[in-house]
Amino acid sequence: MMFSIQKSEAPKPLNIRNRGSKWRDLFETMRPGEWVRVPKESQARANAAAAKYMRGRYSLYRIDNVTGDYCLLKLR
Repeated sequence: MMFSIQKSEAPKPLNIRNRGSKWRDLFETMRPGEWVRVPKESQARANAAAAKYMRGRYSLYRIDNVTGDYCLLKLR
C-alpha cells in the first residue's frame, strides 16, 4: 500500500464518543450549582471520578442517614 499526501480538506471525525467514562460525560453536561444523587454503593467511584475529571470543582457530602446516599454538587 502506498501512502500519498492529500491537499484537500481532511475528513470529519465520526461523532462516536467511546471514552469509556460515564462519569466524565455526566460531569461535562452538568452546570455549576447542579447536583446528582449518588447511592452509597457508588460513592467511592463517584468521588474518584470527580477528583479526576472535576479537580476540586465539586463537593460530595452525605444527604441521607437511612440509605447513606450522597450529593455530588458541581461548584464551578
